[in-house]
Amino acid sequence: MKYTTVTKKVPVITMDELTKLQNDYMFFDKILKKAQNKKKKTPGNGFVIMNCKEKMKPMEMMFDAIDQGKVLING
Repeated sequence: MKYTTVTKKVPVITMDELTKLQNDYMFFDKILKKAQNKKKKTPGNGFVIMNCKEKMKPMEMMFDAIDQGKVLING
């Protein structure tokens, strides 16, 4: 992630970085849903669910920042 050179330093993300971020989010979301739909609850499933949520949290925060205009997308 880079920053703009205007008076306010605003982070900039490229489309490639955004696409990778979206693909990673979809990957973890798919694993999370699969683990949550298992009928037999095991400690391993709980670990997978916890780790997926942990990995997805920063991605959700980045998406929110993009929606709020705090991060610019550079084509």
